[in-house]
Amino acid sequence: MNKLITLLALSVLSFASVEAQNVERYKNYHDKGRMLILEGKYQEAIAQLDTAIIIMPYYARIFQDRGYAYMQLKNYKLAVRDFDHVLKKQPYLNEVKLQRGMALYHLNYLDDAEKDLISVRKARPDKNYEAEYYLDNIYKEKELLRYQEQERINELRYQAECRRLERARHREDVIWNTVVPLAFWTSLFLSW
Repeated sequence: MNKLITLLALSVLSFASVEAQNVERYKNYHDKGRMLILEGKYQEAIAQLDTAIIIMPYYARIFQDRGYAYMQLKNYKLAVRDFDHVLKKQPYLNEVKLQRGMALYHLNYLDDAEKDLISVRKARPDKNYEAEYYLDNIYKEKELLRYQEQERINELRYQAECRRLERARHREDVIWNTVVPLAFWTSLFLSW
């Protein structure tokens, strides 16, 4: 029994030692990735953050940093994927909602972007200039889309009215060029 407890204790200590080494390795890669982001070297930062994620895949902040790097490279789909991962684990992070809202805006998912940005605005109404900026743009784009949709509807109505008038003119042409001369010649023929 004592041997079993000793073996169990040794395996726990061994696991703790390996885990501590992993934490140090993860921190090194994560810190390097953050430094590279600050230097504007986003592709290199993503490589460092990818390695940190392989070592410690359950730390959500690495995904947030990588999502930010993807945003800077205008790879919004991958950024949204990383931000979604973070928000599944920590849905209260308004900074991540703001970043995801901005990425969704650039992907032209205006309704989803609007939801995130409104959530951020509600959380801190006094300090969300970026959220307000993007929300203003969303409202302008939605208004433009409504205007374009109304213009398209008006164009379709105009085309339908043109076709209706074309058919009416054709019927008049048939009447004046076929029926009236036929009636005239028939009445002339019958009057002889």
